[in-house]
Amino acid sequence: MPSMTEIYNRHAFEYDELVSHEDYSGNLPRKLHAIFNFNNKSVIEFGVGTGRLTKLYIQQVKQVSCFDRSVHMLDKAKANLEPFKGKTTLDICDNNYINRLDLKADFIIEGWSFGHTIMENADEVFKTTDKLVSDCALLLEKNGTIIIIETLGTDMEKPIPPAKTLEVFYNYLEEKHNFKRIIIETDYKFTTVHEAVRVLGFFFGEETAKSISEKNNTIVKEFTGIWYRKF
Repeated sequence: MPSMTEIYNRHAFEYDELVSHEDYSGNLPRKLHAIFNFNNKSVIEFGVGTGRLTKLYIQQVKQVSCFDRSVHMLDKAKANLEPFKGKTTLDICDNNYINRLDLKADFIIEGWSFGHTIMENADEVFKTTDKLVSDCALLLEKNGTIIIIETLGTDMEKPIPPAKTLEVFYNYLEEKHNFKRIIIETDYKFTTVHEAVRVLGFFFGEETAKSISEKNNTIVKEFTGIWYRKF
């Protein structure tokens, strides 16, 4: 199993294959559009990856500024978002340096990215969270909204943060920064169990691969949290 750094620097194709199987029921876009009005709005997205999340709302928005610290991922995102190149920009930005940006948007959105920043700064969860939230808030237009989308477990029977550090992060978002939380199911669906084992095992390791194989199911459960706040 490669590290997350290796994945983001070398495995954009495999990552794109992974997320193509995620949320087969479409619960994430359904919930996002039920809560938020993206029509003709501007968006800044951090940790854009290969553009999977971007594609869920891009048809409705006016402009999207996409950022990621991995050139490898941005190259794949550029190809995936080619049909929308008239309303997208893609550039390098590490989540630790959001405060260096000089732009504004109606929405700040990130998916499965801030969690990695928190894990990399596990000894300073509160300080890192405060900085992420305050840096994002400075980029918002009046009455703008921050949307944080993070994992609540893959191959789990109920929503549980996969690390204690993430649990602290999520609770702090709610208790200190007054974010609201919604939990949805974003299950994966594969053609065969072998495909599920291969794709998810590559990212989540041998223990997950063994669990999926033993369950012998082409649908693998996953839970995702949406944290949001208007400023």
